Amino acid sequence: MRLLTVGGPERARALLAPAFEVLAPHTLGRSAGFAFGAGDLADGLFDPETRKRLAEVRSRYDPASLFRHDQERF
Repeated sequence: MRLLTVGGPERARALLAPAFEVLAPHTLGRSAGFAFGAGDLADGLFDPETRKRLAEVRSRYDPASLFRHDQERF
């Protein structure tokens, strides 16, 4: 299930928070492309082991951080 809404991040959080709470026990993950704005992009996207592995891959293949838009996620 995907839940989408229009408006800014604060409005989206307010509208979707009750649904996220109900669905939390059944949630498998989040889509990075639809994660809320700056500051919490990585929250809940990856488990700690996956996040560590992705950081290592990024360090190896993108040491100059050319893909900056995704850097907050890892």
